[in-house]
Amino acid sequence: MRRLRRAFGLSQERLAQLVGVSVRTVARWEGGHSRPSQLAERQLRGLEELQLLLIRLMRPDSVGEWMARPNDRFGGRSPNQVLISDGPEPILRLLQELSISRND
Repeated sequence: MRRLRRAFGLSQERLAQLVGVSVRTVARWEGGHSRPSQLAERQLRGLEELQLLLIRLMRPDSVGEWMARPNDRFGGRSPNQVLISDGPEPILRLLQELSISRND
């Protein structure tokens, strides 16, 4: 959990907001004191899928920076802002488009 959060440059608070739980819940997950609900688990799997795609397209150490930088494809919002407001799907679509265009 901590690895995933850090890969995106998210604080516990931001991850909690993204998944719809409290910061305390995220801390308990990271500490191994509880496990995510099925809904939270699905959302976390979406983040993991996004992370894997990002790592295939760029250096792992640049993912956090890319996620924090404003992006014209998202109307000047950063991918992290899109992730918080809309979930991983818009970012996944963009990355899949980029991946396909690289393979052409």
